[in-house]
Amino acid sequence: MISPDTPPGTEIVCVEAGPGRYGDGGLRKGAIYTVERIAPAIDGGFVVVLTEIPPWETYTPPWGLVGIGFELRRFRYLDIPDSLMKLLEEAGRETETV
Repeated sequence: MISPDTPPGTEIVCVEAGPGRYGDGGLRKGAIYTVERIAPAIDGGFVVVLTEIPPWETYTPPWGLVGIGFELRRFRYLDIPDSLMKLLEEAGRETETV
């Protein structure tokens, strides 16, 4: 699960895309998303708002019209192995010199 302290711009991967209380919102398991912001949830805790999927609104008594984000438990940090990062850095250097 991602943290409520996750900064904007962090890439995360969806690990659970089933419908929640307000539907699935278009999530795809295994897809990579970007954190726009972490926001307080109406029932306590936090939700993540994604850059790729704008929040939608729904009427929820007693709060009224609320924006819908996604539960933090649906995501994990995108961990890129060090070996792959090294290859990506080397490929970047090669393209700069060509």
